[in-house]
Amino acid sequence: MLFPLENSTKENIIRVLSVSWPMSAIRVWHAMEKKNQKITYKAVFKALNELLKDKKLEKTQEGYKISEEWLKTTANTALEILYGYNAKYNQIQISANITGYKFSDEFYRILTIMLQSPGEIRLAAKTPALFIRNEGISSFLRQQYYNTLRKQIESNKKIYYLFSTEIAAKLIKEQKDKTAIEKLKELEKYNNLQIRHAPLSAVLALAITKNTALIGLGSSTNAGLVGFIKIDGPKLDEIEQLYDLIFANAYNINDFIQNIKNKKR
Repeated sequence: MLFPLENSTKENIIRVLSVSWPMSAIRVWHAMEKKNQKITYKAVFKALNELLKDKKLEKTQEGYKISEEWLKTTANTALEILYGYNAKYNQIQISANITGYKFSDEFYRILTIMLQSPGEIRLAAKTPALFIRNEGISSFLRQQYYNTLRKQIESNKKIYYLFSTEIAAKLIKEQKDKTAIEKLKELEKYNNLQIRHAPLSAVLALAITKNTALIGLGSSTNAGLVGFIKIDGPKLDEIEQLYDLIFANAYNINDFIQNIKNKKR
């Protein structure tokens, strides 16, 4: 039973009527006896009338049946409880310090430090400085980040890199960048670097290491960052898992390269 009733007699009546209905009081009693339930007809009749009074049952000329209205109410309540339990189960509990920044270039200063820390790093960018011309030289701090990223790739640091399919393709077209695809293909030789692309809706400016995460905030798809959030904690496994879920469902860069080549024909 979804919700145990006041006593086992009422619960067993509901079980009987959930299999066959409508049934007279005597048929309900016989059905319960067949299940080796030692109970008097008087007790069954009394329980039926109490269930009827509580609007858990309905009575027609053919006999008793479970109230559809009660079933709907019971099911809806059970679903609400289930959703509540699932929501609580799926919540991510993180013990961390969270700091907000308005100065967007500070994002790249911190990101450069994160790149130099031990262990792997997960990155996501709407405008991929890694292979699109001019994206790595818009400011001193961003240039420093770009140079450090290239250096860490060459030094065999494990790096995951996710970029936006639409924006990368748009920038290559607008800038008539003939070198971007060659740069991207050249990066394939590094086994420590995994690059994938995904729709814009799945990509944020993001960086994650074992103890630090940066989440960039932008005003529009092509504008730079207007600020960002920094999360520092002893363990950020849950945030890493969210990134990994997106990355696992992202697309191989060979698809991106082929699509760009096809558009140039």
